[in-house]
Amino acid sequence: MSSNEIPPKSRDEIKAARQAKKAAKLKVNNKTTENPQLTKEIENLNENNINSKPKVESTDEVDKSVVINPNAVDISTSREQIKADRAAKKSAKQLKKKGAADGESNVQSSVKKELKEDDSVKQNEDMTVKDVVETLKNIVSVAKEVNEITTKVSALDLGGKKQEETGKSKAELRAERRAKQEAQRAAKQAAEKKVVKPKLEAPTVNVDVPKKEEKVIKSKTLEKSKTKLQLAQRFNWFQHLYTEFDKNPLKKIPINSNLHPAIVKLGVQLSSRVVKGSNARCIALLDALNKMVRDYVLPAKTEFSRGLESHLASSLEFLWTTREPCASQINAVKFFRHHLAQLPNNVDEFDAKKTLQEEIDRYIREQIEMAGEAISIAVRNKISNGDTILTYGCSSLIEQILCEAWEAGLQFRTLVVGSRVSPDAAEMLRRLCARGLPCTYVDFTAVNYVMKTVSKVVLGAGALLANGAVVSAAGTAGVALAARARNRPVLVACHTHKFIDSLYTDAFMHNQIGDPDDLLEKSDDNSPLKDWRSNLNLTPLNLTYDVTPPCLITAVVTELAILPCTSAPVVLRFKLSEYGV
Repeated sequence: MSSNEIPPKSRDEIKAARQAKKAAKLKVNNKTTENPQLTKEIENLNENNINSKPKVESTDEVDKSVVINPNAVDISTSREQIKADRAAKKSAKQLKKKGAADGESNVQSSVKKELKEDDSVKQNEDMTVKDVVETLKNIVSVAKEVNEITTKVSALDLGGKKQEETGKSKAELRAERRAKQEAQRAAKQAAEKKVVKPKLEAPTVNVDVPKKEEKVIKSKTLEKSKTKLQLAQRFNWFQHLYTEFDKNPLKKIPINSNLHPAIVKLGVQLSSRVVKGSNARCIALLDALNKMVRDYVLPAKTEFSRGLESHLASSLEFLWTTREPCASQINAVKFFRHHLAQLPNNVDEFDAKKTLQEEIDRYIREQIEMAGEAISIAVRNKISNGDTILTYGCSSLIEQILCEAWEAGLQFRTLVVGSRVSPDAAEMLRRLCARGLPCTYVDFTAVNYVMKTVSKVVLGAGALLANGAVVSAAGTAGVALAARARNRPVLVACHTHKFIDSLYTDAFMHNQIGDPDDLLEKSDDNSPLKDWRSNLNLTPLNLTYDVTPPCLITAVVTELAILPCTSAPVVLRFKLSEYGV
């Protein structure tokens, strides 16, 4: 035996070396799982190796035997590390969704289970001590990440932790927050007041300003309540006729308007009912147009007809908003526009104004003044001495007819029928009595009683339609019906400039609604309609006009002739060719 040869070790020494290495590996692998079956198999293999008596020359053979034996180490390979990482990520996602606090234990348990399963399947793979150490470090880092995620998830649930710590409910916490916010707002307002107060020099201003604001607020609330009540107290069948009854039409005038003062004045008079009656409204409109034409200034590089037409359109728009036009006003505007369109393009401004003013004067003279005289003569010829003439309401043409007949020497008696709603009959009675005519005032409810003493019924008209119906003051149809029942002749005195090519079957289609306060008995303080605005179940309706069918009218007296109602289309055709109306 040479000196270089190493003496063989005994069996006990080999076992001791092996056990020392195993103990060192176990210290490194603290978190590996212990499998008793594997330990038994390792012992059996070691015993078999001892019985076979292999020649071990050095300690390197022991190391080789340890490395070669795959069952000697209970650790997974690099694949197991990847699976462990995947399992850790999955568990982290589950912790985010569920918000569980015990994420670390679940991850570790899942990792251990997967390691055990993989150990049972893959026991024939090799792995060194360095790989084992790296896997353990990865597992520890994954566990730390899981701990961080769980802390973040638990931080989201602050409300529950605060409730557990403070013992307060969510409602109490909200109330505390609101109280803090209100305290901050009050502090800001107090600071603003402190800044504003020194700027005010006079102490009286501080007292007056809030009073004005209170008045403005009260007036606004009252206006809103009034408008709501007015909208609620409207008759459903006449919703299309309701317009805002404004006694102050100056509010509707724009600030920078180019309206002529005569147009503005006429709008105020029409809205406040100072100018009433078809003839009066037509004359007032033509007089305002005459003044507008006289003061009109033509812009540069503009035709006279086109420039005046645009100015006329804005003026009429304002007038029609104050009150809807009657038939005589519509025909007067048609006449004016007809002659305005016939002016030549190269006409001088002075000549054009003169022509239009002459046409307006001619229309008033022929269509109203001379036509009224012709109608008065025609009706006078139908009145005899001792007759009793009944009329309704107030009409300037009827007043002219009766006064001229009385001045002509005819002896007759006049009955003026009126209603409590409209004061027009009282005005008619006052005018006739001032001229010396014997008159009697009769209320509308007594028409049937006095009709037996009446010889003739003479009525005025606001418009005569193409079908022969007469549009006049509300109540005219009732008087005509009572006269028809007693077989008394009904004569309607009407200028031809009041004929219009419209058709109304009844008073529902086209009408005007007056002020509901006119229905009140103003002299009676105990009237049941005194507080009608506070009663939503009460809706007063004050219609201005009614429609009298042609079957109740005997004849229509015009400046052309005494015609039946069915001749209205013939008169309209004549007026179109003569005056362009």
